[in-house]
Amino acid sequence: MLKKKTIWVLQGVRIGDNAQARELASILEAEAKTIELKFNTLHHLPNVVLGASVVSLTTRSRSELQAPWPDIVIGTGKRMAPVARWIKSQSGGLTKIIHLGRPRAPLSAFDLVIATPQYGLPSDSNVITLNLPFASPCNVDTAELEKWRDAWHDLPKPLIAVAIGSAKYPLRFGPSEINAFATALNDLARQTSGSLLLIASPRTKPALADKIAMLLTVPHRSYGVFDKTKNPYQAALSLGDKFVVTSDSVSMISELINSGKPVDVFELPASRLWIRWSAKNGLAAWLSRNGLLQPPRDVSGMVRQLIENGSIGVLGTSSLSEPFQPVREETMARLTAILKN
Repeated sequence: MLKKKTIWVLQGVRIGDNAQARELASILEAEAKTIELKFNTLHHLPNVVLGASVVSLTTRSRSELQAPWPDIVIGTGKRMAPVARWIKSQSGGLTKIIHLGRPRAPLSAFDLVIATPQYGLPSDSNVITLNLPFASPCNVDTAELEKWRDAWHDLPKPLIAVAIGSAKYPLRFGPSEINAFATALNDLARQTSGSLLLIASPRTKPALADKIAMLLTVPHRSYGVFDKTKNPYQAALSLGDKFVVTSDSVSMISELINSGKPVDVFELPASRLWIRWSAKNGLAAWLSRNGLLQPPRDVSGMVRQLIENGSIGVLGTSSLSEPFQPVREETMARLTAILKN
């Protein structure tokens, strides 16, 4: 009987990144181990300087990385790239690296880079660009679900869960956007005779959620201060009938779409000072392939693609009534090939 492949899933400070890495590991038939990593201030250095190293890790985290080395290591985001490359070098090149997002390092250093459109990475033999990241709802135990079911039993159905992000350059979430968002939420709840669950994310400032809640004139509950132990977000993914999400968070958009229920997005406007450019061709592509320069994240462009292909609706304009089912056959074929090698 063939021995199962082993996977190390590198985990850091970003909840969305961690969830994507765990989700990818869960769909592979392998023995997965999550490793929590802590970083020192050297993680701010460019990855082309850090290379394949663990100098950006705390001493304790370095001690967590010991042989036997895994068959596969999964990392997400800038911080994990040097560590994953170091593990590969320690294994004598035997460990395969699967990186989610842009590694900000030479793309040739990775066996597979799984990106999404907002990163604008150039095409390459080891690069796959998906419509959505790997992010799906977590399993919630029965007792937790019943607790929230009881808490929301008196709210009119359908339950519309509203995932709130925050302003993040170049996207704006000021007074005019708050007013427009609240107005559209009120209209949606009235049109469906339903109710709203306002749920903050880790980046949401309490004042933002409070301002939105104050403008609501329909049945609702507000959870405007994020608390990991008390936040109803995951329960709402199971119990909610429809979702609304602000356009700043790709992770939340992906989780909601992957829940198998209809999702509408509230598009936040981008600053007029923001300059977009792509690394798909020419000198920009060469610089990006070598980890020397990366285009700015174009979350708005990615959201627009999801709207155009029918993955999500637009709050207040073209509400989605049926869920979208993402297709990942190409990615799974590439992952299977890596596992067999």
